[in-house]
Amino acid sequence: MRTRTITVLLVYLGAATVAPGGPYTEPGINGCIDPITWRHASPLLSPGVLNPIFRGWATAVVEYTPADRTWSGLSIWNDPNRALGPATGQNFDIVSLGDLDRQEIGQGLAPGQITLAFGDPCDPNDPAAIRNGPGYDLAVFENAFLSLLTTTLGSQRGQMLAELAYVEVSTNGRDFVRFPSVSLTPAPTGPYGTTEISNVHNLAGKHPNANGVCLGTPFDLDDLATGPLVRTGAVDLNRIHYVRIVDVPGSGDFFDEADACIAPGTGPDWTNYATPHPIYDQWPTWGSGGFDLEAVGVLHAQELSADFDLDGIVDGRDLAALATAWQSRFGDEQWNTRCDLGPHKDLFIDGADLAAFAAQWGRVERWRAEFKEK
Repeated sequence: MRTRTITVLLVYLGAATVAPGGPYTEPGINGCIDPITWRHASPLLSPGVLNPIFRGWATAVVEYTPADRTWSGLSIWNDPNRALGPATGQNFDIVSLGDLDRQEIGQGLAPGQITLAFGDPCDPNDPAAIRNGPGYDLAVFENAFLSLLTTTLGSQRGQMLAELAYVEVSTNGRDFVRFPSVSLTPAPTGPYGTTEISNVHNLAGKHPNANGVCLGTPFDLDDLATGPLVRTGAVDLNRIHYVRIVDVPGSGDFFDEADACIAPGTGPDWTNYATPHPIYDQWPTWGSGGFDLEAVGVLHAQELSADFDLDGIVDGRDLAALATAWQSRFGDEQWNTRCDLGPHKDLFIDGADLAAFAAQWGRVERWRAEFKEK
Protein backbone atom coordinates (compact mmCIF):
# COMPACT_ATOMS: atom_id res chain seq x y z
CA MET A 1 0.00 0.00 0.00
CA ARG A 2 1.25 3.48 -0.85
CA THR A 3 1.42 5.88 2.09
CA ARG A 4 2.03 9.25 0.45
CA THR A 5 -0.71 10.95 2.44
CA ILE A 6 0.89 9.93 5.72
CA THR A 7 4.28 11.19 4.51
CA VAL A 8 2.79 14.56 3.56
CA LEU A 9 1.31 14.86 7.04
CA LEU A 10 4.51 13.79 8.79
CA VAL A 11 6.49 16.44 6.95
CA TYR A 12 4.25 19.15 8.35
CA LEU A 13 4.14 17.69 11.84
CA GLY A 14 7.93 17.75 11.91
CA ALA A 15 8.28 13.97 12.17
CA ALA A 16 9.99 13.59 8.79
CA THR A 17 11.80 15.70 6.23
CA VAL A 18 11.48 13.42 3.21
CA ALA A 19 9.15 14.75 0.53
CA PRO A 20 6.59 12.27 -0.82
CA GLY A 21 6.52 11.09 -4.39
CA GLY A 22 3.64 11.22 -6.87
CA PRO A 23 2.31 13.74 -9.35
CA TYR A 24 0.72 16.27 -6.97
CA THR A 25 2.82 16.58 -3.85
CA GLU A 26 1.93 20.08 -2.64
CA PRO A 27 1.66 19.87 1.16
CA GLY A 28 -1.02 21.73 3.02
CA ILE A 29 -0.51 25.14 4.60
CA ASN A 30 -0.27 25.02 8.39
CA GLY A 31 -3.13 26.94 9.96
CA CYS A 32 -1.46 26.75 13.35
CA ILE A 33 2.22 26.63 14.38
CA ASP A 34 4.39 26.36 17.46
CA PRO A 35 6.02 29.83 17.69
CA ILE A 36 9.25 28.30 19.01
CA THR A 37 9.82 25.51 16.50
CA TRP A 38 7.71 26.89 13.62
CA ARG A 39 6.41 23.37 13.06
CA HIS A 40 2.75 22.45 12.87
CA ALA A 41 0.89 22.64 16.18
CA SER A 42 -2.58 21.62 17.23
CA PRO A 43 -4.92 24.64 17.25
CA LEU A 44 -6.67 23.05 20.21
CA LEU A 45 -3.63 23.01 22.50
CA SER A 46 -1.00 25.42 23.82
CA PRO A 47 1.41 26.74 22.50
CA GLY A 48 -0.27 26.70 19.08
CA VAL A 49 -0.81 30.10 17.43
CA LEU A 50 -2.32 31.21 14.14
CA ASN A 51 0.29 30.91 11.39
CA PRO A 52 1.63 34.39 10.54
CA ILE A 53 1.96 33.40 6.88
CA PHE A 54 -1.73 34.37 6.68
CA ARG A 55 -2.40 38.08 6.27
CA GLY A 56 -6.19 37.94 6.05
CA TRP A 57 -9.38 35.89 5.97
CA ALA A 58 -12.83 36.07 4.40
CA THR A 59 -14.80 39.01 5.78
CA ALA A 60 -18.34 38.58 4.40
CA VAL A 61 -20.73 36.03 2.88
CA VAL A 62 -22.06 37.13 -0.51
CA GLU A 63 -24.15 34.07 -1.38
CA TYR A 64 -24.85 30.65 0.08
CA THR A 65 -26.89 28.12 -1.89
CA PRO A 66 -26.58 24.58 -0.50
CA ALA A 67 -27.46 21.74 -2.84
CA ASP A 68 -30.43 20.36 -0.96
CA ARG A 69 -32.88 22.99 0.34
CA THR A 70 -34.65 20.53 2.62
CA TRP A 71 -31.32 19.43 4.07
CA SER A 72 -30.25 23.05 4.63
CA GLY A 73 -33.28 23.78 6.74
CA LEU A 74 -32.58 20.89 9.10
CA SER A 75 -28.82 20.94 9.50
CA ILE A 76 -26.87 22.55 12.32
CA TRP A 77 -24.16 23.19 9.73
CA ASN A 78 -26.07 25.64 7.53
CA ASP A 79 -24.71 28.91 8.98
CA PRO A 80 -22.47 30.42 6.27
CA ASN A 81 -20.91 32.82 8.77
CA ARG A 82 -18.93 29.87 10.12
CA ALA A 83 -16.72 30.27 7.02
CA LEU A 84 -15.60 33.76 8.07
CA GLY A 85 -12.45 34.56 10.01
CA PRO A 86 -9.41 32.41 10.76
CA ALA A 87 -9.15 28.65 10.62
CA THR A 88 -9.73 27.02 14.00
CA GLY A 89 -9.22 23.31 13.34
CA GLN A 90 -12.54 22.65 15.06
CA ASN A 91 -14.24 19.70 13.34
CA PHE A 92 -17.71 21.22 13.57
CA ASP A 93 -16.90 24.90 12.99
CA ILE A 94 -17.99 24.53 9.38
CA VAL A 95 -20.73 25.30 6.88
CA SER A 96 -21.78 22.45 4.61
CA LEU A 97 -22.61 22.84 0.94
CA GLY A 98 -24.85 19.78 0.83
CA ASP A 99 -24.67 16.84 -1.55
CA LEU A 100 -26.61 15.74 -4.61
CA ASP A 101 -27.99 12.21 -4.74
CA ARG A 102 -28.45 10.22 -7.94
CA GLN A 103 -31.98 11.50 -8.55
CA GLU A 104 -30.96 15.15 -8.08
CA ILE A 105 -27.99 14.73 -10.42
CA GLY A 106 -30.31 13.22 -13.01
CA GLN A 107 -32.60 16.24 -12.65
CA GLY A 108 -29.69 18.56 -13.41
CA LEU A 109 -29.75 20.32 -10.04
CA ALA A 110 -26.76 22.53 -9.27
CA PRO A 111 -24.22 21.50 -6.62
CA GLY A 112 -24.04 23.57 -3.45
CA GLN A 113 -21.83 26.64 -3.39
CA ILE A 114 -20.78 29.61 -1.28
CA THR A 115 -19.23 32.94 -2.30
CA LEU A 116 -17.07 34.88 0.17
CA ALA A 117 -15.81 38.47 -0.01
CA PHE A 118 -12.35 39.84 0.77
CA GLY A 119 -12.03 43.56 1.41
CA ASP A 120 -13.80 46.42 -0.37
CA PRO A 121 -14.32 45.73 -4.10
CA CYS A 122 -14.77 49.48 -4.72
CA ASP A 123 -11.28 50.25 -3.41
CA PRO A 124 -8.56 49.21 -5.90
CA ASN A 125 -5.92 49.62 -3.19
CA ASP A 126 -7.67 47.74 -0.41
CA PRO A 127 -4.96 45.65 1.27
CA ALA A 128 -7.49 42.92 2.09
CA ALA A 129 -7.81 41.94 -1.58
CA ILE A 130 -6.12 38.75 -2.73
CA ARG A 131 -3.18 39.51 -5.02
CA ASN A 132 -1.08 37.35 -7.32
CA GLY A 133 2.26 37.41 -5.53
CA PRO A 134 5.13 34.93 -5.56
CA GLY A 135 4.08 31.47 -4.42
CA TYR A 136 0.67 30.41 -3.18
CA ASP A 137 -1.93 33.16 -2.73
CA LEU A 138 -4.79 31.58 -0.78
CA ALA A 139 -5.65 28.41 1.12
CA VAL A 140 -8.99 26.67 1.69
CA PHE A 141 -9.71 24.71 4.87
CA GLU A 142 -12.19 21.81 4.87
CA ASN A 143 -12.75 19.40 7.77
CA ALA A 144 -11.26 16.37 6.01
CA PHE A 145 -9.35 13.83 8.08
CA LEU A 146 -7.01 10.90 7.67
CA SER A 147 -8.37 7.38 7.77
CA LEU A 148 -6.80 5.24 10.49
CA LEU A 149 -8.28 1.98 9.19
CA THR A 150 -8.36 -0.18 6.08
CA THR A 151 -11.86 -1.56 5.64
CA THR A 152 -13.94 -3.54 3.14
CA LEU A 153 -16.00 -0.37 2.54
CA GLY A 154 -13.21 1.33 0.59
CA SER A 155 -11.17 3.05 3.29
CA GLN A 156 -7.38 2.80 3.03
CA ARG A 157 -5.35 3.59 6.14
CA GLY A 158 -3.32 6.77 5.62
CA GLN A 159 -5.51 8.11 2.83
CA MET A 160 -7.97 11.00 3.11
CA LEU A 161 -11.66 10.84 3.87
CA ALA A 162 -12.10 13.74 1.49
CA GLU A 163 -14.99 15.78 0.13
CA LEU A 164 -13.70 17.91 -2.73
CA ALA A 165 -14.73 21.23 -4.27
CA TYR A 166 -13.89 23.48 -7.20
CA VAL A 167 -12.42 26.89 -6.36
CA GLU A 168 -13.24 30.02 -8.40
CA VAL A 169 -12.16 33.65 -8.01
CA SER A 170 -13.49 37.00 -9.22
CA THR A 171 -12.67 40.69 -9.15
CA ASN A 172 -16.18 42.09 -9.66
CA GLY A 173 -18.39 39.33 -8.24
CA ARG A 174 -19.89 38.52 -11.68
CA ASP A 175 -17.05 37.07 -13.74
CA PHE A 176 -15.44 34.02 -12.13
CA VAL A 177 -12.55 31.84 -13.28
CA ARG A 178 -12.05 28.31 -11.99
CA PHE A 179 -8.70 26.81 -11.02
CA PRO A 180 -7.91 24.02 -13.50
CA SER A 181 -8.05 20.81 -11.49
CA VAL A 182 -6.84 17.25 -11.90
CA SER A 183 -8.36 14.14 -10.31
CA LEU A 184 -6.74 10.78 -11.02
CA THR A 185 -8.79 8.71 -8.57
CA PRO A 186 -9.56 5.74 -10.83
CA ALA A 187 -13.00 4.61 -9.62
CA PRO A 188 -15.89 5.48 -7.28
CA THR A 189 -14.93 5.33 -3.61
CA GLY A 190 -18.39 4.89 -2.10
CA PRO A 191 -19.70 6.77 0.95
CA TYR A 192 -16.89 5.51 3.20
CA GLY A 193 -14.06 5.44 0.67
CA THR A 194 -10.78 7.36 0.78
CA THR A 195 -8.71 9.41 -1.65
CA GLU A 196 -4.95 9.33 -2.30
CA ILE A 197 -4.24 13.05 -2.23
CA SER A 198 -1.23 12.92 -4.56
CA ASN A 199 -3.78 12.05 -7.29
CA VAL A 200 -5.59 15.38 -6.76
CA HIS A 201 -4.59 18.91 -7.79
CA ASN A 202 -6.35 22.30 -7.47
CA LEU A 203 -9.39 20.89 -5.70
CA ALA A 204 -10.11 22.11 -2.17
CA GLY A 205 -10.44 19.51 0.55
CA LYS A 206 -7.39 17.33 -0.12
CA HIS A 207 -5.65 18.15 3.20
CA PRO A 208 -6.63 17.19 6.76
CA ASN A 209 -8.17 19.78 9.07
CA ALA A 210 -9.59 17.91 12.06
CA ASN A 211 -8.61 16.06 15.22
CA GLY A 212 -5.75 18.42 16.09
CA VAL A 213 -4.38 18.72 12.54
CA CYS A 214 -5.03 22.03 10.75
CA LEU A 215 -3.93 22.17 7.11
CA GLY A 216 -5.37 24.19 4.23
CA THR A 217 -5.16 23.37 0.52
CA PRO A 218 -3.08 26.05 -1.27
CA PHE A 219 -3.86 27.75 -4.60
CA ASP A 220 -1.62 29.85 -6.84
CA LEU A 221 -3.28 32.55 -8.97
CA ASP A 222 -0.55 32.07 -11.57
CA ASP A 223 -2.49 28.97 -12.64
CA LEU A 224 -5.20 31.27 -14.02
CA ALA A 225 -2.98 33.69 -15.93
CA THR A 226 -3.80 32.37 -19.42
CA GLY A 227 -7.59 32.22 -19.01
CA PRO A 228 -9.69 34.31 -21.42
CA LEU A 229 -11.37 36.38 -18.68
CA VAL A 230 -7.96 37.19 -17.23
CA ARG A 231 -6.52 38.14 -20.62
CA THR A 232 -9.43 40.49 -21.33
CA GLY A 233 -9.15 42.11 -17.90
CA ALA A 234 -12.56 41.01 -16.61
CA VAL A 235 -10.69 39.23 -13.81
CA ASP A 236 -7.68 41.09 -12.38
CA LEU A 237 -5.45 38.62 -10.54
CA ASN A 238 -4.07 41.47 -8.46
CA ARG A 239 -7.55 42.46 -7.29
CA ILE A 240 -9.43 39.32 -6.25
CA HIS A 241 -12.31 40.26 -3.95
CA TYR A 242 -14.45 37.10 -4.23
CA VAL A 243 -13.81 33.39 -3.81
CA ARG A 244 -16.50 30.87 -4.70
CA ILE A 245 -16.40 27.27 -3.49
CA VAL A 246 -18.51 24.78 -5.50
CA ASP A 247 -19.10 21.28 -4.17
CA VAL A 248 -18.16 18.32 -6.36
CA PRO A 249 -20.56 15.40 -5.87
CA GLY A 250 -18.13 12.49 -6.09
CA SER A 251 -20.28 10.29 -8.31
CA GLY A 252 -18.13 10.70 -11.43
CA ASP A 253 -20.71 12.90 -13.17
CA PHE A 254 -18.53 15.99 -12.64
CA PHE A 255 -15.13 16.43 -14.29
CA ASP A 256 -11.75 18.05 -13.77
CA GLU A 257 -10.01 20.35 -16.27
CA ALA A 258 -6.99 18.10 -16.77
CA ASP A 259 -6.70 18.94 -20.46
CA ALA A 260 -5.49 22.39 -19.32
CA CYS A 261 -2.74 20.84 -17.16
CA ILE A 262 0.59 19.15 -17.88
CA ALA A 263 0.52 15.36 -17.65
CA PRO A 264 3.30 13.53 -15.75
CA GLY A 265 5.27 11.01 -17.75
CA THR A 266 5.23 13.10 -20.95
CA GLY A 267 8.65 14.70 -20.42
CA PRO A 268 10.98 16.04 -21.52
CA ASP A 269 8.70 17.72 -24.08
CA TRP A 270 5.69 17.78 -21.69
CA THR A 271 2.14 17.80 -23.03
CA ASN A 272 -1.30 18.28 -21.49
CA TYR A 273 -3.66 15.50 -20.52
CA ALA A 274 -5.72 14.41 -23.52
CA THR A 275 -9.13 14.68 -21.85
CA PRO A 276 -10.74 15.60 -18.51
CA HIS A 277 -11.33 12.91 -15.87
CA PRO A 278 -14.40 12.15 -13.74
CA ILE A 279 -13.95 13.28 -10.12
CA TYR A 280 -14.56 10.70 -7.42
CA ASP A 281 -14.69 11.26 -3.68
CA GLN A 282 -16.93 10.14 -0.80
CA TRP A 283 -20.42 9.81 -2.28
CA PRO A 284 -23.22 9.79 -1.45
CA THR A 285 -22.95 11.67 1.85
CA TRP A 286 -25.49 12.96 4.35
CA GLY A 287 -25.65 14.94 7.60
CA SER A 288 -23.02 17.62 7.03
CA GLY A 289 -23.10 16.46 3.41
CA GLY A 290 -20.75 17.44 0.61
CA PHE A 291 -17.93 19.94 1.07
CA ASP A 292 -17.64 21.33 4.61
CA LEU A 293 -15.96 24.75 4.53
CA GLU A 294 -14.18 26.05 7.60
CA ALA A 295 -12.15 29.04 6.32
CA VAL A 296 -10.39 30.68 3.39
CA GLY A 297 -7.12 32.42 4.19
CA VAL A 298 -5.07 35.00 2.25
CA LEU A 299 -1.33 34.36 2.23
CA HIS A 300 1.61 36.73 2.38
CA ALA A 301 3.74 36.60 -0.77
CA GLN A 302 6.45 33.96 -0.47
CA GLU A 303 9.47 35.90 -1.70
CA LEU A 304 11.76 32.94 -0.95
CA SER A 305 10.83 30.15 -3.34
CA ALA A 306 13.46 27.90 -1.69
CA ASP A 307 11.48 27.94 1.56
CA PHE A 308 9.85 24.65 0.62
CA ASP A 309 8.14 24.01 3.95
CA LEU A 310 6.86 27.62 4.18
CA ASP A 311 8.16 28.23 7.69
CA GLY A 312 9.70 31.54 6.60
CA ILE A 313 13.40 30.59 6.47
CA VAL A 314 15.58 28.69 3.99
CA ASP A 315 17.40 26.17 6.13
CA GLY A 316 18.46 22.55 6.52
CA ARG A 317 14.93 21.20 6.33
CA ASP A 318 14.57 22.72 2.88
CA LEU A 319 17.97 21.39 1.83
CA ALA A 320 16.91 17.88 2.88
CA ALA A 321 13.80 18.18 0.71
CA LEU A 322 15.89 19.31 -2.27
CA ALA A 323 18.32 16.41 -1.78
CA THR A 324 15.45 13.91 -1.74
CA ALA A 325 13.96 15.32 -4.95
CA TRP A 326 17.31 15.63 -6.74
CA GLN A 327 17.33 14.47 -10.39
CA SER A 328 13.61 13.68 -10.36
CA ARG A 329 11.05 14.59 -13.00
CA PHE A 330 7.40 15.48 -12.50
CA GLY A 331 5.61 12.23 -11.71
CA ASP A 332 8.64 10.38 -10.31
CA GLU A 333 8.29 8.81 -6.87
CA GLN A 334 10.61 11.33 -5.17
CA TRP A 335 9.27 14.39 -7.03
CA ASN A 336 8.57 17.54 -4.99
CA THR A 337 6.88 20.26 -7.01
CA ARG A 338 8.18 23.08 -4.81
CA CYS A 339 11.80 22.12 -5.51
CA ASP A 340 11.46 23.09 -9.19
CA LEU A 341 13.08 26.51 -8.68
CA GLY A 342 14.70 27.20 -12.04
CA PRO A 343 13.60 30.25 -14.00
CA HIS A 344 11.63 28.20 -16.53
CA LYS A 345 9.96 25.57 -14.31
CA ASP A 346 11.23 22.71 -16.49
CA LEU A 347 9.70 19.98 -14.27
CA PHE A 348 13.15 18.52 -13.56
CA ILE A 349 15.24 19.00 -10.41
CA ASP A 350 18.83 19.78 -11.45
CA GLY A 351 21.72 22.22 -11.13
CA ALA A 352 19.62 25.26 -12.00
CA ASP A 353 17.40 24.53 -9.01
CA LEU A 354 20.41 24.01 -6.75
CA ALA A 355 21.85 27.36 -7.83
CA ALA A 356 18.56 29.12 -7.10
CA PHE A 357 18.43 27.43 -3.72
CA ALA A 358 21.99 28.43 -2.82
CA ALA A 359 21.23 32.09 -3.63
CA GLN A 360 18.48 32.08 -0.98
CA TRP A 361 20.25 30.07 1.72
CA GLY A 362 19.71 31.42 5.23
CA ARG A 363 17.34 34.20 4.23
CA VAL A 364 14.20 34.96 6.26
CA GLU A 365 10.79 36.02 4.99
CA ARG A 366 9.61 39.47 6.02
CA TRP A 367 6.39 38.11 7.55
CA ARG A 368 8.38 35.77 9.79
CA ALA A 369 10.74 38.54 10.89
CA GLU A 370 7.83 40.84 11.70
CA PHE A 371 6.12 38.12 13.73
CA LYS A 372 9.26 37.48 15.78
CA GLU A 373 9.57 41.20 16.54
CA LYS A 374 6.15 41.30 18.20
